[in-house]
Amino acid sequence: MTRLLDGIAATADAVRNSAPLLNELDANAGDGDLGVTMVTAATTVLDLIPGLAGAAPADVFKTCGTAIARAAPSTSGTLVATALLRAGRVVAEDEVATGSTVAKLLSAALTGIQERGKAEVGAKTMLDALAPAADAAASTAAAGSGVDAALSAAADAAEVGARATAGMTARHGRAGWLADRAAGHEDGGARLVAIILAAASASAAQTAPAGSA
Repeated sequence: MTRLLDGIAATADAVRNSAPLLNELDANAGDGDLGVTMVTAATTVLDLIPGLAGAAPADVFKTCGTAIARAAPSTSGTLVATALLRAGRVVAEDEVATGSTVAKLLSAALTGIQERGKAEVGAKTMLDALAPAADAAASTAAAGSGVDAALSAAADAAEVGARATAGMTARHGRAGWLADRAAGHEDGGARLVAIILAAASASAAQTAPAGSA
């Protein structure tokens, strides 16, 4: 299994293990089923992984995104699927992964979610973790760092961003209607992004080739 598939598997496992927390956070401003939806999405991806051995990165992202869109067609599932599909558009089949690759993938995911979700940074959504993560990865990559450093910086920034949503006022979708109830609590979508990037970063560090940056 490639490093990419290892990372996806680790991420899917982390999401499934975090389902109770995601449900709890979502209950503050939604239906309380974010964890349920993400378990469906993660399980779908895990079932796909054995058949993706040897596939090009672009095909991995596109296959996972398409499968999630079909299996978990809720708002959150659609946004995660969009992020993966956009990532699949920008990674070249023969690309050797670098810190710049991480930055490019996160930027594409961010743009896709912004366009599909019609939200903006500061509205207490997953963008409040993803946008700083994308910026951190880009800054790290610009300094010449590799995949591990870019993912680590992105994960750290996403964690800070997710925590900061507790002090924000929700202004988008159902959460916007229930802003008072959500006050003082982290946004579930932002926490989801932090969970994903933390797992991806940890997996990359564990599977890094000797001597890699």
